[in-house]
Amino acid sequence: MARLVPKAITFDVYGTLIDWEGEIRDYFQNFLAKKGITTVTPYQAQQRWEEIQFEYIKTYRPYRQVLKDTLAMTCNEFGFDFTDEDCDEFSASMAHWRAFPDTVEAIKELRKYTKCVMLTNTDNDIIRQTLGNAGIEVDDIVTAEDAGCYKPQHNGFLLSQKKLGLTVDEMMHAGFGFKYDVIPGNELGYRTIWVNRQGIVRPIDGVSGEQLKYCQEDILCGDLKTLAYIIKGMHATDVENGEA
Repeated sequence: MARLVPKAITFDVYGTLIDWEGEIRDYFQNFLAKKGITTVTPYQAQQRWEEIQFEYIKTYRPYRQVLKDTLAMTCNEFGFDFTDEDCDEFSASMAHWRAFPDTVEAIKELRKYTKCVMLTNTDNDIIRQTLGNAGIEVDDIVTAEDAGCYKPQHNGFLLSQKKLGLTVDEMMHAGFGFKYDVIPGNELGYRTIWVNRQGIVRPIDGVSGEQLKYCQEDILCGDLKTLAYIIKGMHATDVENGEA
């Protein structure tokens, strides 16, 4: 029987370890209050920003620039009054976004059984500040800056394999972003983990035919604490089978 626990799990960071949606929503809540804007909710602004950002990262730019540019694009679309200082503030905020309450202990537990490697859509300096500020210890980091592109493009996944010296069957990939993480992971042959922290319906609108086979994760969980329990159980099975 093959070993169940992978030699490494690559993790999306923002949305999986760090409260990406909550922090961006908080930013827009403060921004809208400061500007006296009541025609749009923070949730609506955050959701539209996310859509704009997803399209914008199809071409590589440093993520600090992505944050500045997409805030301006969102404001222009809604007709918000904004300044360059607002864009700079949004860009600088990412390094200080908070981790989910279970993240630090879950990653610590997971590292007893496998390497935990960050595969993240951001810049090298931002991710190191984020992890340091949150107190998250990891085994390695691969960024969009390293890969020269953003997920869901494949370069970062392939770079992580090369950096770790592992094949895809020796790894798993975990993320909250179905389009960013689960689908491209499946396309490359990973065992995938969908960390569905928001409890959303599987986002497969517009997906049909052959593409549907890439829309099913191997493990579904709602948080990292649950994932740590799952991996611990897989390790116990590996021990029983002499594969640990």
